Amino acid sequence: MTTPTDVVKQFFDAMSRRDFPGMEAVMAPNFKMTVTGGHVFSHPRDFAARALAQQKSARKTTDRYEEIPSAKGTIVYAMGSMAGEWNDGTTYSKIRYIDRFEIEDGKIVDMNVWSDMSEFRPKA
Repeated sequence: MTTPTDVVKQFFDAMSRRDFPGMEAVMAPNFKMTVTGGHVFSHPRDFAARALAQQKSARKTTDRYEEIPSAKGTIVYAMGSMAGEWNDGTTYSKIRYIDRFEIEDGKIVDMNVWSDMSEFRPKA
């Protein structure tokens, strides 16, 4: 049986490969992603385009997952760190993140992303 955490892991795996059909397989039709700064996206493709304007690469390492039952399904928190490279060639690592997923009927309805990324972004 697929757990809500398995759904999030499948999403992260597809995201790491920029496999948009793989991400879509676990996204609800009304999927919404809100990232640090309040930017809202209806598809990870739009988020990826915005991220590429700021960084060449990014990798997430998840240290732990937590599941919490909700009225409509399950909330999954993924916590860990990010590493990658800015567009100027500078590398970064150990940037903390927390992603919160709302899972309903085995699909991701809502994703909220918080990180310390702005603390480490090169100054223009």
